Amino acid sequence: MQTRENNPATIREEAVNTILAELLQGHGINARPEARDPRGTPDIRVHVAYPNTILLECKWDGASSQLEDQLTERLETFPDALGLIGVLYPTRLRHKRYIRANLKKATDIKWWLHGSRGELNPDRRIRTGSVADLVSHLRALPLDIEGIDAVQAAAKVIGYALEQAAKHLSSHSQTAYAIAEIIAKSDQEKDRAAALRIACLVLFNALSFQDRLAEINENVLTATKSWRTQGVPGLRDAWRYVCDNIDYVPVFELATNILDEIDHSPFETHKPIFDPLVKAMRDTRHLQGHDLSGRLFHTLLTDAKFTGAYYTSIPAATMLARLVFHDWPPHVDWKDHEFPASLDVADLACGTGTLLMAVASEAERRHVEAGGRNTADLHKAMVEQALHGYDVQLSAVHFAATSLAMLNPKIQFDRMNLYVMQLGVEGSKVSLGSLDFLGNGEAGVQYGLSPDEMGASTRDAKRVSGNGPRGVEDGVTATLPNIDLAIMNPPFTRSVSGNLLFGSLPAADRPKLQKELQNRLKSKQASVTAGLGAAFVATAAGKIRPGDGRLALVLPLTVCTGRSWQQTRALIECEFALDIVITSHDPERWNFSDSTDLSEALLIATRRKSNGPQTKHRTTFVNLWQNPANVLDAHRIAQAAADTAPAYLEGTGTALIEVDGRHVGEVLSIRESELAGKKWSGVQFARADVTRSALRLLNANEVRIPGEQKTARVSLCRLDKLGQVGPDVRDIWDGFKPTNSVTPYAMVEGHDTNQRRFMTTEPNKYLSALAEPRPGRNLKSAEQLWSRAGHLLVAGRPRLNTMRVAAILSSDMVLSNVWWSVRTENRCWDKVMTVWLNSSIGLLTFLSIRNTTEGGWVAMKKADLEELPVLDLRELSEEQIQGLSDVFDRLADAEFERLPSMSNCAARRALDDGLSEILGLPKLDTLRVLLASEPVVSNRRL
Repeated sequence: MQTRENNPATIREEAVNTILAELLQGHGINARPEARDPRGTPDIRVHVAYPNTILLECKWDGASSQLEDQLTERLETFPDALGLIGVLYPTRLRHKRYIRANLKKATDIKWWLHGSRGELNPDRRIRTGSVADLVSHLRALPLDIEGIDAVQAAAKVIGYALEQAAKHLSSHSQTAYAIAEIIAKSDQEKDRAAALRIACLVLFNALSFQDRLAEINENVLTATKSWRTQGVPGLRDAWRYVCDNIDYVPVFELATNILDEIDHSPFETHKPIFDPLVKAMRDTRHLQGHDLSGRLFHTLLTDAKFTGAYYTSIPAATMLARLVFHDWPPHVDWKDHEFPASLDVADLACGTGTLLMAVASEAERRHVEAGGRNTADLHKAMVEQALHGYDVQLSAVHFAATSLAMLNPKIQFDRMNLYVMQLGVEGSKVSLGSLDFLGNGEAGVQYGLSPDEMGASTRDAKRVSGNGPRGVEDGVTATLPNIDLAIMNPPFTRSVSGNLLFGSLPAADRPKLQKELQNRLKSKQASVTAGLGAAFVATAAGKIRPGDGRLALVLPLTVCTGRSWQQTRALIECEFALDIVITSHDPERWNFSDSTDLSEALLIATRRKSNGPQTKHRTTFVNLWQNPANVLDAHRIAQAAADTAPAYLEGTGTALIEVDGRHVGEVLSIRESELAGKKWSGVQFARADVTRSALRLLNANEVRIPGEQKTARVSLCRLDKLGQVGPDVRDIWDGFKPTNSVTPYAMVEGHDTNQRRFMTTEPNKYLSALAEPRPGRNLKSAEQLWSRAGHLLVAGRPRLNTMRVAAILSSDMVLSNVWWSVRTENRCWDKVMTVWLNSSIGLLTFLSIRNTTEGGWVAMKKADLEELPVLDLRELSEEQIQGLSDVFDRLADAEFERLPSMSNCAARRALDDGLSEILGLPKLDTLRVLLASEPVVSNRRL
């Protein structure tokens, strides 16, 4: 082989195939070159999870047609192969000496998935990368091939089975009551039907895991055989055998408790319960091990809006974990399997364990890539020592334990650091779940998995652990260690709109918990107005090791811009270096959680050695144009983002994230000093050019248009320096009710964009002053409210992709339910302000300070509107004021297109041209085109 590598003559493909197989083996892939087979000889055969096989056919680049024909033949002769991949070696290596070293460092190898299970793959996207990238694809291929659609289809199959099983279970009221009580006590699940579905999912999990164990342990019968030959007693015997002789108490004990209750029901009820579950298990077993149960779990919660339980998608968790460990911790030998186990990683709201699994998987990936071969020991040590999970729902912790164990069923764990936390009121004691760690290193545990402890007091508290439940330390509390990494997607329930904090608990208990939380947060930087997420951040922050500990979060995007999150931003800015902010500008997926459509952000921050800003630090904003939908793309995009040198805000140019020849986002770097005390504006736009224009205008009053050499300066001031912003809708409803009858109080109702096509409007409703307060509210003075009515109206909660105008001028003084009234004493000012806010430059400022709820659905809060930078009319000449007023008059009856079409809108172009001419600004055409194509405006991918 050495002679071949040194030979400058053309290198035979067979030799390169052997080298590639050996390189794959070096990454821990079970690959064999040119295995003999009577049906033909594939170049490389890769064995993944039994019984799946992936076949690789390889050629030099330039022989793709020949390779296509060969792949098609293999598709017919190997119809059971999980995947058939074509690989093209770079022709530049064909005459290279030291082919092994050159192939190992090559980054221009090409490959594609040609087909699977005898079927041609319709999307044969050619990928380009290194051997390590090919390894990532091979590892992710099972889920990549099945696809998210297949996972969702399987979820429907299992969901239907759960419904059928729960329906038959409910037919025996006494058994149904007993099982629902088990789930109700452990999960605060008030809906009995939902509790029964969760119980059936617990059973499904146990059946699935039993089958996984049967593959590797001859003493464990398959679930199908246990059920068909011995029924419920057979399943119970199998599960108890596993608990007594193997382990996995967290997986089987809760299921056994439920099974015991079913065994008390009439025999004829058993078959209709278990037959659907066993069939669904058989039909979907090829997808197990990919957090399928976690995906299902959150769909079964009927009160998700109260629990705020948002479950991180697997691609987002993969991307977050990969970026967290990029160049962190420093000076690490990942080949040493004992190092990752020395870390303390905590998720204070672990749910079904998706983020903990992502950490474990990333540690294993890095270990293998570094040449490590102790993956089983690594996983055992990670689960037993490194990973700490806390949640208030017993069934969620059950699924987390299952998920971690499913990663390698051969491992027997001595312990799992998974805890079910106390939540609720017991006498004078108020427990806040994981938030009991606020300022404390210990907190009460709810109960263990043993049936004797169900509903027990804290004196009997147990830890969820292998080898049976066992007491934790003093038998009362769980310990939160000093954390190297806190990674979590905390609950997002807020104290507004009915105050849903702790909404899953009895109504009488909620005020006590809310008051207790407010008391504990008095000395912390967190606002309950932002929701429980802010409290979780404050809780974790205090336990992260100074100097190098890290915080990794999945939070609503408003954490970067919302006023209620200001204290959380201040906490991070003071105690942490904000390293990376990842946002999705992908209209197909604004979110990173499976269970919400709300826009979200991923944050990574490192704890400082001492508090206080360090102005030399820079924050990297990763603005994704395509949010990865599968694990493989998540790996590739995360690595590409990490490898891309970011563009500087104060510089020029863009830093595109490129994967397989596609641009999937940008990376922008902003000085920490530019962010301190402000909105983190790097998230507001998908492109650096637009962000630069926005921040130069906001921070330096400079109008700079991408592609235009001419710049100009304008005088800006806060909007509330020119007029008074009117009352919000809650105050209006405390003083008025709408009516069609004429009253002294005119109103503009609604934001129908088919009607709001012009810069002018007429009242379409009236307000009638209340004589008595609404229930539970204080009566507001109609006169005081009306004193803040105005002619000028600014959009309050628009959808950008349908909005035509951001500001309108009413013929009469009005209030509104969806527009902010602005009262000035100058009618001419109202006209000029309407022109400014509807211009491209005015829209740029509007979008810069917006709060994003869900993609193009945004909010302009009152306090933000008051601070909105607008043209300082006091600094304009009378001629300029009159000129801009004339622009309004000329365009008052002109119809404006929706914002996505504003680049071709004649009215907007005329308005921009008039503004530029009067104020001496550059042409705004380019800015108008850029804004129209921003995904948050166009609702289309870049």
